[in-house]
Amino acid sequence: MVSVLLVNPPSPPEFRVSRGLMGGFGMAVGRELLYPPIELAHVAGVLEEDGHTVQILDADALDLDAEAARKRILDSQAQVVILDTSSTSLESDLALARQVRGNGPECVALLGSQVTYAPDDIFAQGGVDVLVRGEPEGSALALVTAVGRGGDFEGQLGLSWLASDGTVRHEDDRPKINNLDELPIPARHLLDNSLYHFPGFSGSVTTVKSSRGCPFNCTFCGYTLAQGLRFRFRSPEHVLKEIDDLYQNHGLRHIVFRDPIFSTRKDRVQAICAGIIERGYTDLIWQCETAVKALDRATLEVMAKAGCKHISLGIESGNAKIQELHCGNKLNNLDHTQDVFDDCRELGIQTRAFCMIGFPEETAAMADETIALVGRLDPDQVQYCAVTAYPGTPLYKMLRDSRDFDFATMTGFQALEGNEHMTSEQIEAKIREGYRSFYMRPKRLIREFSNPLRLAGKLGRFFTLVRRRA
Repeated sequence: MVSVLLVNPPSPPEFRVSRGLMGGFGMAVGRELLYPPIELAHVAGVLEEDGHTVQILDADALDLDAEAARKRILDSQAQVVILDTSSTSLESDLALARQVRGNGPECVALLGSQVTYAPDDIFAQGGVDVLVRGEPEGSALALVTAVGRGGDFEGQLGLSWLASDGTVRHEDDRPKINNLDELPIPARHLLDNSLYHFPGFSGSVTTVKSSRGCPFNCTFCGYTLAQGLRFRFRSPEHVLKEIDDLYQNHGLRHIVFRDPIFSTRKDRVQAICAGIIERGYTDLIWQCETAVKALDRATLEVMAKAGCKHISLGIESGNAKIQELHCGNKLNNLDHTQDVFDDCRELGIQTRAFCMIGFPEETAAMADETIALVGRLDPDQVQYCAVTAYPGTPLYKMLRDSRDFDFATMTGFQALEGNEHMTSEQIEAKIREGYRSFYMRPKRLIREFSNPLRLAGKLGRFFTLVRRRA
């Protein structure tokens, strides 16, 4: 039996980083959003099932700075410390690891998509013994088991490690988990679930990952990179088991499904919804992310009946060429897209449109097509992001020979580079124009001013997220 501490480190001082977003590359978010570190809770469930002693330290949820987090980590006297990471927070995550390594734990490790696809960069900066690459559950268990047997990581799939002679060893990749029902449900008992919240939701919020993988091969997407193109799903019974746990044992009533495309299998969604309805969880409120191509009226009706109140939809671009080149052609039927947004409005489901500006071939006129489409669809909310080439994605491979990347600036809202048609400043100006165009319309202003607290929160998030990081 090994004692393990799983750590969600403090965010950088400029803004909060939600490390689980963008397929584990992370994204800067407003202070009103705080998701539980559900990836760590999944790892904890696997480790506990194998008999290890596990704690989770969520420094963001506990409002700890780096020094307080360092003290809590060392006071835990854990043999193994595993820190979650993201692109944006990597600098501060590594600084914390360096302060911990050699001062108590037998092994200090990092996990996350950034360390998976840039492992040599991580070891070059020091402060870490092992990297857990790819899907973390099986590789984290292999790491902890190896520590319990003396610390020999040779042949342990999914690990990169620093040998005693100073060389870095990269073991083969671990295959992705085929049957997700074999995983235990996340160890929420190791979290203070009352601390997590989401803008517009009253009360505590939790997240559920009911599937992994996405069939749309978008060039920019960290989710397909981290989880694969093959859609792997938990059975409705397994998902409902987790919902029973969070509802009955933890008193949670608000769920954010963190699947890349929640409604890929409509029959599965309908079975989950039927289970929620049969259980009489009438006060359960939930939301999800998906694609308009994966929705229809019948599915939306049962989702609304089962408590779905919000859907985030990947629009990305209103330009047909950009859709085909970079976005999996998810928006090839604009009439159906309009029907989905209209149906959601009629059924009482709020919508958020995810949009991006700054693709390599994108002109200002192409960006204007996206802005115009958002105005036509009239979602309840819109989110514009700067196109970001995360390590390992097709977009990164496309651009890496022509650009230098500063991972610390990968906030999701900051244009790192321009393209052949727009400078980074022009891309960011287009993002601001998109927000102004959407929220400054008379009917939108009336709607926004009807809820001044919500409006203040949106303005605060906007000014925080578009601010350049020093």
